[in-house]
Amino acid sequence: MFWTRPRLLPVIALALIAATLLSGCSQPAAAAPEPPAPERTITVIGRGSASARPDLALANLGVETFADTVGKAVEENNARMTAILARLKELGIADKDVQTSNFSINLERRDYEPSGGTYRVSNMVQVKIRDVKRVGEIIDAVVGAGVNQVWGVSFAMDDQNAFEAEARAKAMEDARKRAEALADLANVEVGEVLKVDENWMPMPIFGGGAGAAGDAMATAISPGEVTVSYQVQVTFAIQ
Repeated sequence: MFWTRPRLLPVIALALIAATLLSGCSQPAAAAPEPPAPERTITVIGRGSASARPDLALANLGVETFADTVGKAVEENNARMTAILARLKELGIADKDVQTSNFSINLERRDYEPSGGTYRVSNMVQVKIRDVKRVGEIIDAVVGAGVNQVWGVSFAMDDQNAFEAEARAKAMEDARKRAEALADLANVEVGEVLKVDENWMPMPIFGGGAGAAGDAMATAISPGEVTVSYQVQVTFAIQ
């Protein structure tokens, strides 16, 4: 009687491996993660402004002279500007409040003067006047001293910090009111502030300007009001 070595074990092992592989392939794929829920926010733009009477005037004053040579034009201009600066000092304007804003020399030729012409010299200074009630008086005084160019008078606040803080606070208050109004319409509630972006805008001054008022009275100047406006973009969470 002969004993035969069994050969079924390798076949069974292979069958088990194949079955395992097939069972793994038949399992459903893992579900993809759900996307995060969209952020619930309200973004609004709030605006605020503050106005006040200005306490600083900026006047651009100067002298323009003409002559057939550069030397004559410059000499006359220097003499008149020296007299103007001396008059400003007599009026109580400090040296630090007078700054040269433009100095130029130009040759103006005409068609019938191809080789000659007239030299024009211009010297302008910006003057800070810290008592706005005296603007007309000071302009009249320097015109009498030789000023023949006035490039405008503007007004400002010497210190704008408190002024800007008031406009900023009003802008934030306006932003919250706008957000709460939108939330009420959407039947939700406003939560915490998530983001704030700001920018401030100095507004133009609307008021009177300089105008000749005759020899008997000072030049009429109306300072009006200076307005600073703030705009903030605020993002609030929705509760």
